[in-house]
Amino acid sequence: MVNALRFLRAVLVLPRPVVGGAVSVLTGWWLIRLLWRFKAPVAVVCAGLYAYSAFGWLGVVMLVVALPLLSLTWRAVHPRSHGWFVGRMVARHRLRHVHRPRWAAVIRACELHKTTPTGDTLTPSLDKVSLAPVGDMLHVRLLPGQAPADYARQADDLAHALGVPEVRVASSAPGRVELTLVERNVLAEPVVLDDVPAVTDLRVVRFAIGEDGEWRTRNYANVSAEVGGGVPGSGKTAGETSLACGLIQNPAVQYVVIDGKGGEDWSWIVPRAAAYSAEDEHLDTVLQVVEQVHGLMRHRLKTQKTLRGEANFWNLPLEAQHPVVFLVVDEVQTFTDTKGMDPDTKATAQRITARLSALVKKGRSAGIITRLLTQKPTADAIPTGIRDNASVRTAWRVMSRESAEAILGPVVNDADVSPVDIGEAHRGVAVVATDTGRLERVRFPLVDEHTAQAIATRTTALRRDLTDLGTPAPDTDTEDSEQGDGADQGETEGEAAGVRT
Repeated sequence: MVNALRFLRAVLVLPRPVVGGAVSVLTGWWLIRLLWRFKAPVAVVCAGLYAYSAFGWLGVVMLVVALPLLSLTWRAVHPRSHGWFVGRMVARHRLRHVHRPRWAAVIRACELHKTTPTGDTLTPSLDKVSLAPVGDMLHVRLLPGQAPADYARQADDLAHALGVPEVRVASSAPGRVELTLVERNVLAEPVVLDDVPAVTDLRVVRFAIGEDGEWRTRNYANVSAEVGGGVPGSGKTAGETSLACGLIQNPAVQYVVIDGKGGEDWSWIVPRAAAYSAEDEHLDTVLQVVEQVHGLMRHRLKTQKTLRGEANFWNLPLEAQHPVVFLVVDEVQTFTDTKGMDPDTKATAQRITARLSALVKKGRSAGIITRLLTQKPTADAIPTGIRDNASVRTAWRVMSRESAEAILGPVVNDADVSPVDIGEAHRGVAVVATDTGRLERVRFPLVDEHTAQAIATRTTALRRDLTDLGTPAPDTDTEDSEQGDGADQGETEGEAAGVRT
């Protein structure tokens, strides 16, 4: 009895790990844990042994061939679920065999751990790994007292410790942080589309790919204008082409294009355009189209509530009978920069500028969105009165801070990214503002001219002349004060259909 009590006392004072290890050995629990840890290889070996025992070597060969064949068939039938499953398996593998074994050492090296009064080291929990287009994303549960800002300050140290060029820090919920390991630059290579999906919701319009590899979207509801600029060859027109290819497939969208370059960059849209002009010298032709859009705006503003029940176009359902009208003026400096013009041409240009300014300021409630593009982003090309009323701004590569500010406004001076830093080889890369006002780099996709032509041709039946959208009411009011210097004070009705050259 005494010996039994001594043995029991000796067992009770043993360290817990020793007791646990002894129990694990005696019960065989260690073997079960080992098999569970390597369950995937164990399952493969068991399947191979079964195939061999049942069918011999032929069964093993069939097993080796069947699995890849099944995977290929699955990917062909339902690529989305196949990609999700494969990505999940890869992510779990990287969590267990790549990131988790070194996690504690990385955290201590970057001084993101905590030491308790008893000397124990606490590290934040690495819950899971998911795959992002730019690399792995680590989902971390913070320690009490930590904040995402702590990790943002150590982002450079984390990048070096994890062996990647950059680590981006974001937080999706309180007490959690996501560390994106940027292993590749998704903006380095052009994005070429063989086809463009139709835009079905103007509140969620895909337009470019961000640095995280995800598509960026815009909400065009209650937007009156957009300004964009970049040097020749920066991808400005190509980016606008890809956006237009999606929009023109919507029956509730009509496009009006004025190409101030006088070339054929926008000629592909002629079969679908409600109005089109590529005139760059005879500005009366351009004024005729702009007056027509302006007349439609004023007609809607005066009659919309009476005819449709709401004063704001965006409070009404989008219908083909009452479409959103996009007015695109490419190389707008042809009409707004009056230096060197003769008096008559200058007067016409000033009237065009006045009409564009009115559209930018008032077009939102009438469902008219004016998009002004230029390769000469200066205050002369895009007057600040127009720019400051444009809620969407896009800057492709420019050569100076002044040009960047002319497009994006003073916010570019304090931003971490700038269109001046975009390389010449990165055609299609631009700087845009997010919903929170922060500037970020994106890459616009490129669409081949023949592809764009095919899209415009197959959607020709959706095209409507501006004169079919409502006859402008006679205007007896005096013109608003936003007209430019020297602009005419009379109102001209938009009686003609769009000019097609």
